[in-house]
Amino acid sequence: MSTLRVHRGSPRLFENNVLERLSHVHPTTPPLIFVPAVALLLYAAALIHRIPLPALLWQIAIGYLAWTLFEYWLHRLLFHLPVYGPISERIYFYLHGVHHDWPWDTSRLVMPPVVSMSVGLLFYSLSCRILGPEQAHGFLAGFFVGYLIYDTVHWYTHAGHPKGQLFKFLRQQHLMHHFRAPHTRFGVSCPWWDIVFRTRCQEP
Repeated sequence: MSTLRVHRGSPRLFENNVLERLSHVHPTTPPLIFVPAVALLLYAAALIHRIPLPALLWQIAIGYLAWTLFEYWLHRLLFHLPVYGPISERIYFYLHGVHHDWPWDTSRLVMPPVVSMSVGLLFYSLSCRILGPEQAHGFLAGFFVGYLIYDTVHWYTHAGHPKGQLFKFLRQQHLMHHFRAPHTRFGVSCPWWDIVFRTRCQEP
């Protein structure tokens, strides 16, 4: 199984030098992109759409909760999709398998901006269409804050040296997912969903 082959270093993924360079991402890249995006969303919600503060806080909280569900199911269903043959194995490897094989590759611990921005624009379009602009901006601010927390926690659990009990716990849970039970503990920044969906148990 690919998740059990653990290597040090950083593999080359693409023959094309531009694609290869784009696959390496500095951990400050997500905040540089999404902190201004969150600020603009909050500006639009509060000053353009005139959403009252209590309602805005609820929108942010619901958006954050929506992110945590998205994070859990994205990791569980897409990043760990079943491998049935060479094509699905290749897809799995590029999506997530390379991270399990090279878990200490610190240049590939956060999402490439091409991916994160594309997903962000998709959710912006869907949210505005489904919720309407007045409700969508606060919701998306919470959603993107959740994404920033996820990428930061994921980077820190691999590259950092946690001191506090919370981050020590998150690191322990995530490394258990990597090295002992890859089909459990899918909530990197939201371990409560593993309790809700019963994926926190240790593999036999």
